[in-house]
Amino acid sequence: MKKLVSMTMAMAMMAALFVACGDDGTDDETPPPAVPTIALDGGDIDQPQEITTPMSVKVSVTAPGAIEGFTVTIDSPALTAEMLATVGLATELNLVNPGSMAEALGALGFPSGDAVSGKTALTFDISALVPMIAQIYHETSDHKFILKVTDAKGQSTTKTLTCHLTAAPTIALDGGDIDQPQEITTPMSVKVSVTAPGAIEGFTVTIDSPALTAEMLATVGLATELNLVNPGSMAEALGALGFPSGDAVSGKTALTFDISALVPMIAQIYNETSDHKFILKVTDAKGKSTTKTLTCHLTGKAALTYNNDADLWANTATVTAANVPEGGSVQYRVKGAADWTDAVLVEGAKYSLAPVWTSAKNDAELDIHSIQAGTGIFAATTYEVRVAKDGETLASKEFATAAGDKIPNGDMSGWSKRIWLDASNGEYPITYPNPEGVKLWDSGNNAFLEQYNEDGTPKLFTPLCREDETEAGTAILSAQMVMGFVFAPGNMFTGDFNYTGLSGTVNFGKPYAWTARPRALKVRYKAQVGKIDKVGSNDPDGASYKDKQDRARIFVAVVDWTAQHGVTSGMTAPTGMWDPATMTSVDEGAILGYGDLVITQTAAGWIEATLPIDWYVEKAGKPAADKFSLVISCATSVRGDYLTGCSTNTMQVDDFEWVY
Repeated sequence: MKKLVSMTMAMAMMAALFVACGDDGTDDETPPPAVPTIALDGGDIDQPQEITTPMSVKVSVTAPGAIEGFTVTIDSPALTAEMLATVGLATELNLVNPGSMAEALGALGFPSGDAVSGKTALTFDISALVPMIAQIYHETSDHKFILKVTDAKGQSTTKTLTCHLTAAPTIALDGGDIDQPQEITTPMSVKVSVTAPGAIEGFTVTIDSPALTAEMLATVGLATELNLVNPGSMAEALGALGFPSGDAVSGKTALTFDISALVPMIAQIYNETSDHKFILKVTDAKGKSTTKTLTCHLTGKAALTYNNDADLWANTATVTAANVPEGGSVQYRVKGAADWTDAVLVEGAKYSLAPVWTSAKNDAELDIHSIQAGTGIFAATTYEVRVAKDGETLASKEFATAAGDKIPNGDMSGWSKRIWLDASNGEYPITYPNPEGVKLWDSGNNAFLEQYNEDGTPKLFTPLCREDETEAGTAILSAQMVMGFVFAPGNMFTGDFNYTGLSGTVNFGKPYAWTARPRALKVRYKAQVGKIDKVGSNDPDGASYKDKQDRARIFVAVVDWTAQHGVTSGMTAPTGMWDPATMTSVDEGAILGYGDLVITQTAAGWIEATLPIDWYVEKAGKPAADKFSLVISCATSVRGDYLTGCSTNTMQVDDFEWVY
């Protein structure tokens, strides 16, 4: 019994103690403060946030029980420990106890230390940090910020903020660096690979090219601005070139833009060294865009154009040469010749092919000029022109010049009769070294040398010039004894012959429509040249020539005369003698140039002779078509004007033609 009373008293004492404690104000039933909260302003922190530039990433934190701990763990392939260390941070951030990272955190605007500890609410703003990820990392990826907030009651909340980076579109050149110029070749591969993890929403191509101009592209249904997502009326033209467009582009995450067919065409329509740019801009559905400029460089190939402007009297022409390399030159030559001659750049890309003149003295000590072999442009010739460097031909061109001029009846195939009138107007048909209708050649033939019966048969036929009987189509010049006692050399010339009284006058010179300056006169001849057996009574030096070897002569002269020049000889003293090798003019005008052949010995077989023309007037202008400008003279004796020579001399001539 005593024991039971003792237990009852003890319980009563304990109850009294509990009551006393209640009286001290302690309330064990008060609820704890709310746990911390972590929320994303304007978004759902539990959903990935797409990284954009710029973007707002503000995290609101509440902790009614007062913040005692706030850590941020960074799990990012971009914001690695190594990378963060470069700015004084780490992948584990303690915002309550930042330690040595306080300054770096402050630089980013992050609260730390007293700005966090004990606070019941704050904003953690990483708007400056997150967009930086897209600047240093370009792959599609997740970047996590694990935020843990603990209050003074030991309550904690953890949230993971996931920032998702969708890689911006990429534009790359297959097999090359799109940021480096690509040399245009034919053929070539130009394939551009495009990726857009965010799906293509826009794809434009801007063409900046001196070849692919708006005008040129319009001819094939295109423009300098191409919209591959919304091609409009250009869809068909784009397809013809193999370009994707419309649904083949929109919404795609990867495609190939192949311009291998287009780029080589540039070299076919354009040949100047130049850049041809394709500015490609791809935009994805998230608004991210990438722009790349693909530069296709064209190194213009050396090329030549003959300007079709040959002046065959001035012996010039020009060519236009494109893309002559430094150290290169433009050269020309007669096709197949051994040596090249440098052309001269005159303006822009135009080069002159011009003669080089040389000077000398002739036997009469007169100044003469000629065009250096291998220079200048002449008629009836094919020329090769090239762009060369270090002996290598980079480009070449051929052109042929016009045929030049013909000498009427130069082949001596045409013969006719002209009527010679005597003092009483008697008509005598005389051998005439021209076909009907041509009046270039003449000779000293007259009625004292040939006469005919009424039936046309000759009763006297000793002409100084006639068609050879055994070799038709050639002229035979024969010295004759007129009336049996007056010596006359065989002769033929361009001009006209008049006979009056006892003397004849050779009127040298005929108008000639020159189109090309000749280098020389070519002629075939045979000759029989003997000793001088006839001396004219009016030859002041005749006695000194007696029994000396005679000389025959062929000469050509290019003259600029207002009238024919007459030389009269016969039974009276000769007048008007001239020699183009010893004088530069006569009363009628200038002698521009001449070629001369003196024949001193017999030539029984045909000889082809070339008479180079030397010019008294360098770069002499072309005589007008109405001027007397052509003299060709053939004589069996050089002193025939004085009636001195060999009475048996003959000369056979044929095939007069210009050499160019």
